[in-house]
Amino acid sequence: MGVWDWKQIEKLAAAALAKKADDMNASRRLGQAIGMQGNPAAAIAHLQKHTYQFPKDAKAYDLMAGMQILAGAAQDALASADKALATDANFKAARYNRAVACVKLGKREEGIRDLATAIAANADYREAAAEDADFAELAQNSRFKEAIAPPKKEEKK
Repeated sequence: MGVWDWKQIEKLAAAALAKKADDMNASRRLGQAIGMQGNPAAAIAHLQKHTYQFPKDAKAYDLMAGMQILAGAAQDALASADKALATDANFKAARYNRAVACVKLGKREEGIRDLATAIAANADYREAAAEDADFAELAQNSRFKEAIAPPKKEEKK
């Protein structure tokens, strides 16, 4: 199995759920696998059921936000990202999808602030944001450029 063989991941997650219906990780992974195969609507439907069963799963709310972005439902994505953060305020990864949703809704400055928070928590988001078409409209925005700029090296004294 390849690392990102989503069809195989879907099969494995479904098999895990058949053995143990309350396997939170398998359920979330199933939703992700469905979405990554190009069916965000089915992934959203699955993740809605999942979050009903596991209401404290911040990762699932964030994953749902990502799928809602793919489905063109930015307002729903913002609500899901907010739910992820309400569930776990320390889950800074949700700030990335929240940033995308904000930008799509015309809330650019709020989106840039969320993006900066996500980058501060995980520097990998810097490169992701620089290449993410969802942020293309911000390419000339000085605050966006500052958020995605490599950290400045401190001068030695």
